[in-house]
Amino acid sequence: MYGFAVIGLALLPLAAYAACDINEKMIDAVKSGKVVTAKASWWGFDPEDSTGALQAAIDSGAKRVIVDNLGRPWIVRPIKLASDQEVVFEPGVEVLAKPDEFKGTNDCLFKARNAKNITLTGRARLRMRRADYAKPPYEKGEWRHVLSFCSCSNVRVEGLTLAESGGDGIYLGTATKGVTNKDITIKDVICDSNYRQGISVITAENLLIENTIMRNTAGTNPQSGIDFEPNGPTECLKNIVMRNCRTENNAGQGYQFYLNFMDATSEPVSVRFENCVSANEAGSSAWVSTGNEPKQAVSGKIEFVDCVFEGAASAAASVGHVPPGGCRVRFENCRMRPAQGAVAPIVIRSGARDTRALGGVEFVNCVVPDRPGRKPLVYTNGGKVPLQGVSGTLIVESDGARQKIELTPELLNEWTAAGGAK
Repeated sequence: MYGFAVIGLALLPLAAYAACDINEKMIDAVKSGKVVTAKASWWGFDPEDSTGALQAAIDSGAKRVIVDNLGRPWIVRPIKLASDQEVVFEPGVEVLAKPDEFKGTNDCLFKARNAKNITLTGRARLRMRRADYAKPPYEKGEWRHVLSFCSCSNVRVEGLTLAESGGDGIYLGTATKGVTNKDITIKDVICDSNYRQGISVITAENLLIENTIMRNTAGTNPQSGIDFEPNGPTECLKNIVMRNCRTENNAGQGYQFYLNFMDATSEPVSVRFENCVSANEAGSSAWVSTGNEPKQAVSGKIEFVDCVFEGAASAAASVGHVPPGGCRVRFENCRMRPAQGAVAPIVIRSGARDTRALGGVEFVNCVVPDRPGRKPLVYTNGGKVPLQGVSGTLIVESDGARQKIELTPELLNEWTAAGGAK
């Protein structure tokens, strides 16, 4: 389901490797509205730079644009997407960033701003040149994304591999203040070897990410599989579902929430993970941070249901600065097994700026396979504040034994270095 195959390139005639002539007859048919499905090659194909042809096809007004497989990559400079259009990449197509281009730190392979009704589909690869952007003459930046959607609505991305960006595989940001991305579907996508994140979600409402892999992110922080990180209190994370997704081998976290720029005036967060996996992250599998003071802390709920967290170097689950009355974090029927060198499967974090108690975390029948002698949960209490509102049950498997443990205040006092669980 997630594979990428180059289909039949060896069987293509040599003529397919040459530049294509412009097909004026078919272009005129598109202009007149007689033809609503267009092939990008009608506007030509130059194996050295096909930006003009592909951009013209997208700008043509065709309801459907087919990026045809001509046996060589479509090498392009930044492309602007159009509203009310489906772009279909034929099997085996590769769209490749042109070398010595994308000098602007915000240059993306494909970008849409304040646009609507966009579909990108196909078993194809969209690839940039991550290694080039990390050295002169390129100015350092983290925004050279493969796909960038800002304040867009009704967007669908399906079947694509998004690789080697100078930023994110997919970025969901803001073009107009207060206008979120709405009704977005990402399905059967692979985000591989991107520089900052597999996916960054700055603001979104009604977002579904399904059957998607985010792996091998490395280059600049946070370096996570997916990062939910609004830039201000007017942005939102509302009605978001991730289902049957996987993060693996990222230099940061697997599933990350940095909600410190939201506050009590923000819309409540509502994010649900179902049957998702995180494997072998350099950080934590699931990582959450919010503001702590009453005016700083966002409300809402983040829940992980039937998820598997395996092999993370830091922790399976790490929750920081969340007050008991803030955003609820809930783990249900999850399996939490970090790397052997991790401090603990579950870490709750307090920092020097925290002024009130931490908590608001619930565990429902979560299985913790672990080595003998390691506590299932620790509290790193840098803020010297009490731990409150941590509840639920863990099923600890260790040395052949299986024990169901209720997280009572007394037990948490015993487990945590600073005590203070109430």
